Amino acid sequence: MKISSPLTRVKRSAAELFELASDCQNLAYYMPSEQVKDFSATEDTCTFTIENIAKVSLKILEKTPFTYIRYIAENDKNIPLFLELKMNTVSEEETDVEVELDIDLPIFLKPMLQTPLKRFVETLSEKIKTDAEKNKL
Repeated sequence: MKISSPLTRVKRSAAELFELASDCQNLAYYMPSEQVKDFSATEDTCTFTIENIAKVSLKILEKTPFTYIRYIAENDKNIPLFLELKMNTVSEEETDVEVELDIDLPIFLKPMLQTPLKRFVETLSEKIKTDAEKNKL
């Protein structure tokens, strides 16, 4: 199941956003604080709990400079999960960003988790915009 955020225009360059998102320690700024607890990170990995869903460890799987970062996740439920950050340059100072979660949920969990996961992805996208534009990076 793929869950995507709406395309969000951020007033920062793709190079700046890519550099920031390439360091998992910076993801703490973007995580929805009302849903994410116990965040810890190194440059290449981060671990956190999505409240009432799962404990997740993200690791950067692949990167394409200034356009794409794909994280792979291990979680305490053993459910395959990928988080992708897609960036498209609009101008030197603006970038369109889309966050996509690709998760292989068992069919019986989809009705319970689809809405909270959608909210997580949308909030993550919104926080990237607001925090990047406030220079909280």
